[in-house]
Amino acid sequence: MSRHAPVQMSCQTTGSTLILESGLEYELARELDRDRSVVWIVAQPAMITFADGSRHVPDLACEHADGRVVVWDARPTERRDEKFLRTAKLTEQACAEVSWEYALYDTAHDARRLNVLWLASFRHEPQWPHHAAHMQLATTCANDVTVGELMELDDGDGHTIALMWHLLWTGELVVDLDERITAGTVVRYRGDAR
Repeated sequence: MSRHAPVQMSCQTTGSTLILESGLEYELARELDRDRSVVWIVAQPAMITFADGSRHVPDLACEHADGRVVVWDARPTERRDEKFLRTAKLTEQACAEVSWEYALYDTAHDARRLNVLWLASFRHEPQWPHHAAHMQLATTCANDVTVGELMELDDGDGHTIALMWHLLWTGELVVDLDERITAGTVVRYRGDAR
C-alpha cells in the first residue's frame, strides 16, 4: 500500500541489492553508484527523532573515499512543501551535529536521466576475455573519437560495443551525460575506473 513504486537495485558499489522506496530514489542511487568517489551506499540509513518528537528517515546515505558522509532526501522541487522543508532543515542540523553533510535531490533532466539509465544496463563487467578490446578502446580514445567510431571497432560479435558501454558506466571512458548520446558524441579516456 505504498504511495511510491518500490524498486530493487543491484548496487556495484556495495555488491548488494538496495531496496528503494521510489523511482526518484532509484535515480539518485544510480548516480551515486556511478560516482567514483563513493565507497558505500545505504538506503533508509537511520531514523532521526527530533526534539518535538517528530521523526524522519532520510532516503539514502553515502560515504566517500575521503571519509565524507552525505545524507540524501530525494524529493521533486514542486513537492517540497513547508512541512518537508522544515524536516529537511532539522535533518540538516542533525547531520551537522555528527559532521555529516545533507543534500536534496531532484530529478535530473531527461538526457542525463536516460543516459544513466542506459549505462546502468552495462554496469556488470563483461565475463568474456576482453583485455585486447579494452586496450584498443583506451588507445583509440587517447585522441578525439566518437561513439560511432568506437562502435566500428567491433568485429561483429558485439563484445567491443558492450565493453565500451561498460567503460562509460565505470567512468573509465567519459562522455557528456547531460547531452543525448549519439554516434557523434565525443568520448574521452579518463582511466583508473572504479
